[in-house]
Amino acid sequence: MPFSNLSSPRKVHGLDAEIRGAAYLASPGLVAMVSTDPVRLGVCPIGGAGAKTTNLSLSSAHDVALLSKDVAVVRSDDAVWALLGITHGPKLDQVGRDARQLAMRPSGETALSLGWDGSATELKLDKTEVNGRTFAVRGAARAFDVTDTETHAVMDGAGEGGELRVHPGATPEPGPTLRASLPRAAQNLDRVRGGPKLTAVYKRGASAACAVVRSSGKLAAKMLAFSDPVADVAVLESSLFACFADGRVALFDGAAIEAASGAPLAPTASVALGARGEPAVLVAAGKGSPTLWVGTSAGEIWSLAIVRKQGG
Repeated sequence: MPFSNLSSPRKVHGLDAEIRGAAYLASPGLVAMVSTDPVRLGVCPIGGAGAKTTNLSLSSAHDVALLSKDVAVVRSDDAVWALLGITHGPKLDQVGRDARQLAMRPSGETALSLGWDGSATELKLDKTEVNGRTFAVRGAARAFDVTDTETHAVMDGAGEGGELRVHPGATPEPGPTLRASLPRAAQNLDRVRGGPKLTAVYKRGASAACAVVRSSGKLAAKMLAFSDPVADVAVLESSLFACFADGRVALFDGAAIEAASGAPLAPTASVALGARGEPAVLVAAGKGSPTLWVGTSAGEIWSLAIVRKQGG
């Protein structure tokens, strides 16, 4: 059944510093968030208590990915660092440079970074080490997102607003199986969240996003308008989730997206977080009974369950 509501939020953990990045590892079910100034890594089990904080000797942090329960990678400015042995005083090892984005993968084992020069680097866990393999990307990539089975790439120069390409596997090296030209209004959107039914192209702080709906083996793109600028976005099944600077977290279901016109989109459901600071990052975790996780500018980590519509 489709999603219809959001539960009351609960505070799970805190890092006491501005949260910049979030990641999800499906097995064993962990959410990680990284803060900056100071840099701290918070790892929270999805199903219960036992969250842990690790201090990291880095100057800043922007993105994080979990390769396993004990290994993460963090983008600090242009450098990418592997954190080996998260729970036991991690060893830091630089595994990438000149990176402007780091994309997590829910199944772990690999992550993908996008370089300022247009190249990409696959960061792969090899027993107790993380190895980086840099390769050329066909075209000018603007953003990546990696799911369990696909890589979603937003490319410049393929249309007025760019092009979304969906590639099989954990990198964009295989040829795309699906493509969609993006509207001109999407030309400045620099982040992407992908899924098998819905992909969102967006920009933090913008009040518009591009929804790309997959149906019958084809992609169709349309612009969405929001009443306020979004802090971050997540997608799950046919629904889009957004958090806003005023503390709201909103659900927009497939029907709302399908009916969207030029007017600001009315949320299917919305809740107030009630947190210190503004929402900064958002990640959707789980499939059968999924949860949303929100990190704030004050370092708080909150979770809320996503409620499915009941049959009847």
